[in-house]
Amino acid sequence: MKTKNLIILTVSSWLGIGVFYLMYLLKFEPVIVGVLRELLILPLYGFGLICPVLLLIHLIRQRMRK
Repeated sequence: MKTKNLIILTVSSWLGIGVFYLMYLLKFEPVIVGVLRELLILPLYGFGLICPVLLLIHLIRQRMRK
């Protein structure tokens, strides 16, 4: 994957988590938000944790080649 794509995936996943947290803080809890949160929160955390690790590995490999 390209560096740009990894950065976009990481930032968008953490923004998604932030949106759900903001809705929780504002006490905005319709049923559809609860359903979407339950479906998306684990994949968002997964991408939020795995993509930065892949980005670091990618950047280290690029530095080693030069």
